[in-house]
Amino acid sequence: MYSVSYLLLVETSIITQTDPHTWQSIAKLGECLLPEVVAVEIRNIASGKIEGNESAAKQFQKLLPKLNWKTTPLTSDRSDLAIRATQNLSRKAKLMMNVARSAAGVANAHPQQCVVLISDEISLRDRIAKLESKNLCAIPSAVARQWSRTDQEPPIVQLVIKQLQEQLQEQVQEQLERTLLQSSHQPISSPNETSKSSSKSSYLGEERQDLSQKFSPRKTSKYKYSKYKYFNAINFIKFGLATTFLATILLFGWKLAQPQQFQQFWEKTGLPPLPKIFIQPNQPKKS
Repeated sequence: MYSVSYLLLVETSIITQTDPHTWQSIAKLGECLLPEVVAVEIRNIASGKIEGNESAAKQFQKLLPKLNWKTTPLTSDRSDLAIRATQNLSRKAKLMMNVARSAAGVANAHPQQCVVLISDEISLRDRIAKLESKNLCAIPSAVARQWSRTDQEPPIVQLVIKQLQEQLQEQVQEQLERTLLQSSHQPISSPNETSKSSSKSSYLGEERQDLSQKFSPRKTSKYKYSKYKYFNAINFIKFGLATTFLATILLFGWKLAQPQQFQQFWEKTGLPPLPKIFIQPNQPKKS
């Protein structure tokens, strides 16, 4: 079974509403990313520009180099995540929408990895679930801490991993079938072309060349020619035996019907005389 790695995204509530122990537990799970909108939000809170848990934001800013969390600018242009000018959204609602767009962008950029958004905002987790992305899911911080302690993926993460493994297996199978189909349609190269391309071909190409050499038309035609000669020889022998047998019957009948003419003909051929048992038929007894 194919192994699937994780990408973890951390949302603002995880920083402002938890403690460093939670951050460190999350960091143990795998590679952690911080959406750019979240990084900006935390800096503004730490500097007092906007309201929030300023002490937690400052503490996070100090621990960020040790946590080794990276900021990502990735985002998605999905229409169902677009913020329209007609929408009267609060600052927090816009932030949640931008975080969802970032999560979708990371998932699109890494289709073979399991992207897990960690958020204590129920509305944001519900929005992620409605996206129905094959490699994206969301969990709260409590589940993330339990995951870190037990080293056992949450059920939602296990489901995403299973879907990714099945998808990867299908892709590998399709690629293998395409490769085999292409190789079966490749023309058989001549010996000169085979020798030139063998040094540049891959292992699969070398295998195809071996097969083409083993079953080349030249060898096949040689085999057919030998088989043709063999059958011709047998047919010639059969024809010779049949002809000899027929000639013997005719000569024997001629000898019985007209012995004098046959004897004259035989002497003209210059062949040795026939045995007496053959040339002299039984004479009737005189009474």
